[in-house]
Amino acid sequence: MSVEVKIQDSISKVHQAQWNSLNENNNPFISWEFFNALEKGHCLGQNTGWNPAYMTVEKDGTLSAALPLFIKTDSYGEFIFDWSWAEAYGRYGVPYYPKLTVAIPYSPISAPKLLGSLSDQKNFLLPKLLEFYKNQNLSGLHFLFTNEEEAPLLSDIELMERDSIQYHWNREQCHSFEDYLAGLKKNRRKSIKKERRALKDTEIVLLQGNEIETSDIDFFYQCYLSTIEKKWSQAYLSLEFFKSFIQSKPESCSLFIAKDERGPLASALYFHSDDTLYGRYWGCQRDIPFLHFELCIYRGIELCLSKDLKRFEAGAQGEHKRMRGFPPTLTKSFHHLKHSEFSKAIGNFIEEERQALRRVFTP
Repeated sequence: MSVEVKIQDSISKVHQAQWNSLNENNNPFISWEFFNALEKGHCLGQNTGWNPAYMTVEKDGTLSAALPLFIKTDSYGEFIFDWSWAEAYGRYGVPYYPKLTVAIPYSPISAPKLLGSLSDQKNFLLPKLLEFYKNQNLSGLHFLFTNEEEAPLLSDIELMERDSIQYHWNREQCHSFEDYLAGLKKNRRKSIKKERRALKDTEIVLLQGNEIETSDIDFFYQCYLSTIEKKWSQAYLSLEFFKSFIQSKPESCSLFIAKDERGPLASALYFHSDDTLYGRYWGCQRDIPFLHFELCIYRGIELCLSKDLKRFEAGAQGEHKRMRGFPPTLTKSFHHLKHSEFSKAIGNFIEEERQALRRVFTP
């Protein structure tokens, strides 16, 4: 049997069906279509800070393991913040970039990054990754938002474990929106019912899959840009990306559009895997009280219930989610830094940070 480990600078050079066959949970963010849409939308590659180096293992020409690998020239779009690390390097005249990152670009999603056969990951993929990392002019190796199965593998190759926190809703025994409300404190239940009644004159339309038309995506993107503008942020994702992805993988997409007597005013886009709903993008062209919570929390829960999904990840950050039934959830990343002194100092920082984060879980 012949085994070949390859590094490709474009997902178009990787067999689409074979890559997707490694995506066991049909996670949209790890799909071939997602990376292809990012490339077509000019969100990866030159001048983006994300330079693809997809690593694959082929046995007799068939893909058996893979990972999404990127040479990063900045830290934008990662959501595991290491700007202070880069600044510390800079103060001592040591270059922090480029670095090697295994991640889903612009998406703080704890989806699998090590794909395919576990034995091939151990025997071929990770050794080749470490060889590539060692031989390149790279300051560090970073695995962002890993899942539980990957943690032991990354600990075995002596990467430092870093904790972070998101807020996720777990369906458990919930079968209806009333069940969801019953799990909250009485005052919060009353507040949510009041919030929803305040929107009685707002029509909310759900479009799923092929029901989403190009004009709907155009409107959504204007809403997305309005959120970016309000946050004084950067629009990492292009209109071409959203059109390409929604049209190439419609079965993973749901779009809510809110309207009133003046016409469409807000929208929220969701992706989902076989068991998890992801609320990532939203925007409102006019400020309407409570509409954000309606489109980004309550409609998401109802969507989760209707699709029989187990979990709802409503995006990074957001202490406000906790009071709405989204408990803090520990997420993990793993890091290695070539510079021994910086590695030691950052290791101490990670441990102090871990202790501080644990207090979030204290009632």
